[in-house]
Amino acid sequence: MEAQPQSGSPSTASYPRWVMLEQYLEIIKVKVEDSSRSTTEDDARTLAAARTSNSHPIQVSLRLAEPPALSRVFLRIPNGLNEEKSKVLAAHGDSVLIQVRLQDTYEHFVYNAGDHAADPPRPPSLWLLPPYYEQRYLSGSDQLVPRELFDGRTGLLRRGEDDLAVAELRGPGLSMSKDTPKVADLYLFRSGEWNRYQIKVREGWDIPTLWDTVVPVDDRLLCFVYLCCCVMLLDVFAEMPTVQYVQLPMDPRDCNGGLNRNVCTTAGGGTLKFVNIFGRCCCGGDASCDCKHSHHAYIIHTWTMRIGNKGVVDWVQDGMVDATELWALDAYKGHLPCDPLDRPVVSIDEAEVICFRLRDTKCDSRTLWQILVNVRSKTIHSVSRHEEERGYCYTRDKLIPSKVSYFFNTCPRSGDATLTGQSQVDIERSPSVVVDVQPKGDGDASNPTLQDIFEALQEIPSYGLLGPDEVKAYRILWNNNGCRLRSLLRLPKNLRKNWLQIEIKASED
Repeated sequence: MEAQPQSGSPSTASYPRWVMLEQYLEIIKVKVEDSSRSTTEDDARTLAAARTSNSHPIQVSLRLAEPPALSRVFLRIPNGLNEEKSKVLAAHGDSVLIQVRLQDTYEHFVYNAGDHAADPPRPPSLWLLPPYYEQRYLSGSDQLVPRELFDGRTGLLRRGEDDLAVAELRGPGLSMSKDTPKVADLYLFRSGEWNRYQIKVREGWDIPTLWDTVVPVDDRLLCFVYLCCCVMLLDVFAEMPTVQYVQLPMDPRDCNGGLNRNVCTTAGGGTLKFVNIFGRCCCGGDASCDCKHSHHAYIIHTWTMRIGNKGVVDWVQDGMVDATELWALDAYKGHLPCDPLDRPVVSIDEAEVICFRLRDTKCDSRTLWQILVNVRSKTIHSVSRHEEERGYCYTRDKLIPSKVSYFFNTCPRSGDATLTGQSQVDIERSPSVVVDVQPKGDGDASNPTLQDIFEALQEIPSYGLLGPDEVKAYRILWNNNGCRLRSLLRLPKNLRKNWLQIEIKASED
């Protein structure tokens, strides 16, 4: 089942700088003699082949789409094999870690995009990750069996062309006795072999048994994320792996299983971004309510932490977007429902650009939107609409940000002109709409009375701003024909001070 190039395929193509991979693979069952044929959805240039430990031939290919549209991994297997929920576990740089479940066995493969800008070009490859064997008592005797890598606590890290690390971290849990020494088990593959380490957990570290996600930071750290309270940074290439524990910004609001918050790497990989979405009351309180003034209302908070050679610095709040600021845009007028956003994914390249999922809350609706929002300029860049395909399970799929698409460009380092990505309108399943980002002209907040404006401006001196910051506040509010002033007036009064302080800080960056 050897991968063959598709005849007539163009020699060059423009691929996105980054993509969002759906977690679960799409399975294509084929006859062995038909295995080299591509489908109408995937890209033959991304095809790579390998064999399982039982010598079954498999192939992996990709459909790559510019965000906010979703990208997908395809798995071709021979007819007659049973497959169950094969998925993407992790991604970093040019590589993707895939778990393949065939015939009730778990095997793990590393897909590498190659380098199409090299001379000669290096094609994609797929190789079987050696298993870690652990002893288990089965059928009346101790046996060595391959260990399954678990989603949410397994990460992949690439360094240079040759170094690759795969790590799974299992914590001691949050409910152990204080008298029991706490250790975290680290299973680490590097330099071509597996090793197990026990990492002592310091007092005061609330390390869970299960993590929500793992993200790479630069080319030396893996960040294990527990979305309700903390992250742990693991230096996987140190002679003895070391960890650093960092709490997430304190927030008493329910993390809702991770759907309304996320931690991603951005700005080239050396910055962590924490995004938190929570419902708010009409008075600005922390609880959502169903009154007409705040039905489905929410606030987005963003925090940034930069990581350098000397370690981490504190989280800094750098963004706040209220639902009313987005609902006032023309994108929502006749196009999008005013429902809550969830499942945020931060752009790998631009820290202020975040993709959100929007789902129509009507019970009979299966329509989903992915919207790309600039949380600094409070604008919507683009929208991708598609119909839900996989039921409830699909609605809880993770999206894995990846730069694997970048390496399919024949000149990936020649500038942005070659990296703009394929046109979204060419994607049949997820056609995108480029939307007008200007605010609507209707609504009370868009046409405030002089009394409304006067009262809002009178409040500003009570915010305790320093002289220069107070001047900046007035300048920000009057810029762009008072667009920010209208945004301020839409907010409940007890949110305005924090919102304006963040706007001032953002104007200084």
